[in-house]
Amino acid sequence: MHSAIRAGQVDETLTHDPYSAANDNIAQLQQGKSTDMSAPTILAWLLTNGHIGVDERDAGEHVIKLASIARSKLTNPVVRYSARTADRKWRTVEVQRHTVRGALDDIIANIRYEPRRKAVVQAFVVDETNLDLDNPHRVAQGLADVSRQLWGGKAEVVPILVAANDNQPQADAAEASGATFRLSDNFARLHSAKQLDKDPETNDALHAAGLRYANDHHLAGLQPLGAIDYSRVMVDGGSGEGMGDRMVQARSRYRQARALLGSHYGPAVDAVVIDGRSLGDTGLMISHFKDRGKATAAAGERLNGGLRLLAQSYGILRK
Repeated sequence: MHSAIRAGQVDETLTHDPYSAANDNIAQLQQGKSTDMSAPTILAWLLTNGHIGVDERDAGEHVIKLASIARSKLTNPVVRYSARTADRKWRTVEVQRHTVRGALDDIIANIRYEPRRKAVVQAFVVDETNLDLDNPHRVAQGLADVSRQLWGGKAEVVPILVAANDNQPQADAAEASGATFRLSDNFARLHSAKQLDKDPETNDALHAAGLRYANDHHLAGLQPLGAIDYSRVMVDGGSGEGMGDRMVQARSRYRQARALLGSHYGPAVDAVVIDGRSLGDTGLMISHFKDRGKATAAAGERLNGGLRLLAQSYGILRK
């Protein structure tokens, strides 16, 4: 579990906050007022409000445990705590106390982009933790980086077949040979290839917004969208009586997001993010272009614009 731990790098007794520097200008970086909350409360808030998934939550719990041990004034050489392995099972591990600080340092150092690192440290590592509730995206994205570092990407944990995509002719050839593909992976392929946006951090933010949109659709228990008339007022067709609170809330969030996208961006986002269509197929479906290249470009532009609206609405990107 702790192959990255470097033994002997720190003193066994820690009497100060090792990450006090993370407090510097964190509120200014996020351009918002931070709210004082305990680290476990922050983690629960992020999960409840749909900013993170189960893997990111587990990664946050791991960081919180290591930080607690690193700040402790106890001096016993061996510590025991529960930790998750790549197969999603929690086990009790036993490590040398002096290796914990090294493991925590390694985790923080491998979070991509300095603003994310500072945000994660401010939320889970320092003594007085806080979070900007209006802009939680850096913490959420930082936890995603931690999850990948600890347990690997999903493709490494659970092998999957990659979906065919417009820019991967070799995948088309494999499809012709009879291989099975998961359409839902098309959106992930666009993110991995940095086709959502050329800027790496914006590319991640747009992907996070799409995942949250799709998650609300899934939690709402909605069927595949098919053709939608975005010019009509959206109604649920019932009072929602008998539906769980979580489903009702997800359906409300999804309806609001879909209304925000409107008839221009909505079809592109739904086709790619929810239905798993490729950009080429989406462009031919939603635009007047008959040429696949032009149709792909049109779909990519609308997808980017729609995801930006969602990311701003969710607080993942600043307006």
